[in-house]
Amino acid sequence: MSSRLAVILLHQRTASLDARERLTAVAAAAAPGRDLVRLLTCHRVEIYGVVDASADARSALAARLASHDDVLAEARVLVDGEAAAHLFRVAVGLDSAIVGEGQIVGQVRAAYETARSGGLDPILASLFQRALHLARTVRATTELGSVRRSIGSLAVDEALRDVPDATAATALVVGAGEVGKLAARALASRVGRLIVANRDAARAADLAAPIDADVVPLDRISEGLERADVVISAADTRGTLLTRDVLAARAARRPLVLVDIAVPRSVAEDTRHLPGMTYRDVDHLAAAEASAVPAEAIAAAVERCAAETVSFTSWLRERESADTIRALRERADEIRVRQLERAMRHLGHLSERDREVVASLASGLTHALLHEPTVRMRGRPDAERAARALFGLESDDGGGARS
Repeated sequence: MSSRLAVILLHQRTASLDARERLTAVAAAAAPGRDLVRLLTCHRVEIYGVVDASADARSALAARLASHDDVLAEARVLVDGEAAAHLFRVAVGLDSAIVGEGQIVGQVRAAYETARSGGLDPILASLFQRALHLARTVRATTELGSVRRSIGSLAVDEALRDVPDATAATALVVGAGEVGKLAARALASRVGRLIVANRDAARAADLAAPIDADVVPLDRISEGLERADVVISAADTRGTLLTRDVLAARAARRPLVLVDIAVPRSVAEDTRHLPGMTYRDVDHLAAAEASAVPAEAIAAAVERCAAETVSFTSWLRERESADTIRALRERADEIRVRQLERAMRHLGHLSERDREVVASLASGLTHALLHEPTVRMRGRPDAERAARALFGLESDDGGGARS
C-alpha cells in the first residue's frame, strides 16, 4: 500500500479554544501507533499521520482518530510537502505567538520522543528528525536563538496587569511542566512570594529551590490558594482541576486573578465567572510588542524552511519510487523464474552449460527491459503512478509495497 504524510491541525488564530479542547481530547484518546505523532500545545493541536495515498487524507485521519466530523469541522488538513513545510515553520518558531520563542522546540521534541518510544513510521521519523535539526541550526545561526519571551512570560504579564502592587503579592503556579517552569521563573523576580503546586512533589521541589519558592502538594492546593493573590495554572492534567468547591470560598474573601493556560482548561466552566475572581484563558494572551527578531533573520529562517521542504519532498518521492521499482522488479523476477522453469521442462536435452546460458539470457533481458522505465520513474510521481497502473501493482500485496 502506498502511503503519504498528512496533518490535521487547529490553531488559536483560526479555531476557538472549545474546538481545540475537543480535538485535544480526541487526540489524547486515540490509540497509539507507529503512524501517529501528536503535537499538543497551548495554541495548537496538530496530529501528524501516515495514511493510504489513495484515500482522502481528512477522512483517513478522522477514521484513525475515531473522531466525528463535528470535532474536525474547523480543522485544516495538509499533506506531503505542505505538511512538512508547516512543521518546519512551527519547529523554528515562525508560527508562534512570539516569533522565535524556544519553548516550541522542546514541545516538538517531546511529541517525537513520545511517539517513537513504541516505534515510528520512517516517514514520520524522518520528518521530525529533520524539523528538530533545522530548529537547532536556525536558532544557533540566527537571532531567533536570542528570543527569551515565552507563553509563560505572556501569562505573567497578563496576570500582573490587574495586581496593584506585584512586589507585595503572592503568586501560585500550578504545574511544573515546561510552561509552568517558564511562568514560575518569570514570576520569581516580580512578586513578593511564589508558591509551586504539582502532582509530582519532587519535580515541584526541583523547580522551587533555585527561585526560593514554596511548594504545596496538588492535593493540598487550597492551602496555596488561601495565600495567593495571583494564580497561573499550567497543569497538564487534561481536564478540570480547579473546581467551584476549590475556588469559590477563596474568591469570596478577597480579589483573585487567575490565568488558565492549560489546554484543556483546568478551571471548571461554572467557575470561570465567580464574583471576586478575574479569569483569563490562553486565548487572552497576546504579545504586547512587535517581534524583536530582525526581518533579515526571519527571512533567513523562512528560506531554510523552504530548502528543507524541497529536500524532504524529494526524499518522499524517491522513497515512493523506490518501493514501486522494488515491486516492479520482484514482479518481473517472478515472471522470469516461472517462464524459465516452463521452458526448461521442454529443453531437457540441453547440457548444464547451455542451461546456464539460457538462464543468463532470461535474466539479462529482464534487467535490460526494466532499466529505462526504472530510471525514468525515480522522483517522478506521475511516472510512478503510471507504472503501478500499467503493471497492475495497485492490488499487489507482495513485497515492495509499503503498508
